Amino acid sequence: MPNYKEITRLYLMGISRNEISRRVKSSKNTVSRVIKALNEHGYKSGCDFSVSEDELNRMFEMPAAVQSVPDVMYAMPDYSSLVNELKKPGVTMKLLWDEYCYDCRKTDQIPYRLTQFKHYFHENLLKTGFTDIIHHKPGEETEVDWAGSQPTWYDPDTGEMIEGYLFIGVLAFSGYTYAEACPDMKQESWINCHIHMFDYFQGITKILVPDNLKTGVIKHLKNEEPILNQSYQDMAEYYNIIILPARVRHPKDKPLAENTVNQCTKYIIAKLRNNKFFSIEEYNKQVMIELDGFNHKQYQKKPGSRADTYESIEKDQLLPLPQFPYEFAIWKKAKVAANSHISYEKKYYSVPFQYIGSEVDLKVTGKHISIYLNRILLCTHQHLQGYDGVYETFPEHMPPSSNAAAEWNEDRFIKWANDIGANTVQVITNLFAQYKYEQQGYNGAKSILMLSRKYSNERLENACCLALAHISSPRYKNIKAILENKQDELEQSSSKSTARDEHTFLRGSAYYKEDPNND
Repeated sequence: MPNYKEITRLYLMGISRNEISRRVKSSKNTVSRVIKALNEHGYKSGCDFSVSEDELNRMFEMPAAVQSVPDVMYAMPDYSSLVNELKKPGVTMKLLWDEYCYDCRKTDQIPYRLTQFKHYFHENLLKTGFTDIIHHKPGEETEVDWAGSQPTWYDPDTGEMIEGYLFIGVLAFSGYTYAEACPDMKQESWINCHIHMFDYFQGITKILVPDNLKTGVIKHLKNEEPILNQSYQDMAEYYNIIILPARVRHPKDKPLAENTVNQCTKYIIAKLRNNKFFSIEEYNKQVMIELDGFNHKQYQKKPGSRADTYESIEKDQLLPLPQFPYEFAIWKKAKVAANSHISYEKKYYSVPFQYIGSEVDLKVTGKHISIYLNRILLCTHQHLQGYDGVYETFPEHMPPSSNAAAEWNEDRFIKWANDIGANTVQVITNLFAQYKYEQQGYNGAKSILMLSRKYSNERLENACCLALAHISSPRYKNIKAILENKQDELEQSSSKSTARDEHTFLRGSAYYKEDPNND
């Protein structure tokens, strides 16, 4: 299925059809079809991205027969000659693009949009080594990387030296820089550094240029579109920015970050090498002081500083921050079970019963778990904490009792238990009585009944009898503990003897009692 959401996002940001097709790996016809639908609904390239999920779903329920749009060939500029023109005083890429469009009109050719024209121009400049004449637009691009040298602090209890990592973010136009020490280079640290960086800059650029670390980019093969880490892509969508990773082994793709990393290493890490810090918080507090000095340090070959250029020009060109900062999320896959719930970390969350058996994507944050199917949000739950086995169930997610499509129901479990014995029936009946919705008992009931396949019907029946003597509503772990420790067999043998051997003494009721939230 085409990624309608991403196509829409890129189009409304002003990205050309060809570039959208390349980035989302959809045909140009598909992209053209989406753009046509957007235009028909009043959305134009360059406007704010404010199309809701529901509106996207309604908009792209297209009929089966869709008229195809012919492929369009764009005129490729002669960048080798344009490079020489760009060196001349007063010549800008916008001027060269205007002249290129004029030439295309004279020859009935289709010109690239300015964004694509500049994108390919930059690629050509990087290939030919003319990196010194690349001109960055204020508020357009941020380059990010990790420093090679490691910051250090000490464990206050053991005195052990701890080595961390220094994140660097640079506004490409002004060179205004953000730095932060981290305990590791894991995904959560990487994304949180971006969030803090945007807050420090008090705004966002349209483009973000990272290196090819696994925390940001899963795969980036030559001449292929990079595959971004899901969490990194999610962050980009939240802030409405484009991620354009540098090519592998091409440091000139992000020359400012590479150069600033070296300068920051000398100015911050080297400057603090003889200081002794006893926490990462203490280290970062000093980093912010040194960072302020770094940004206000005067240029050597021209008047002013990074901070001067940022304050006077670039700051006002940054995109505004959203009302709330992005919350780091991890993504997991799960299958909707027969009880209309998914399981995450031994806790259960309901999903509309229509999706039983479907594989869904979980977006997990510290506070919420959102469940998606084919990029469409199905529902959002609070992230449960505490005991394992707890449920969060929305009533509207449960199937009607008469729903013939439901694979499992309470009657089916009772019938299965009846084939084993009366005590097993009692255990299963009591189990379902503990829940508000019968679907919440499916996992526990099935787990108990499946024990008969490992230990036999007779042993399971005896274990249920023994458990009921001590607990009114035994759970799976109670029954399993009896079987694993052969307490059911000891009870059987002791009942045949008038003199009970002390070595066959059964544990008291406290032994069988488990956390009531555990199935």
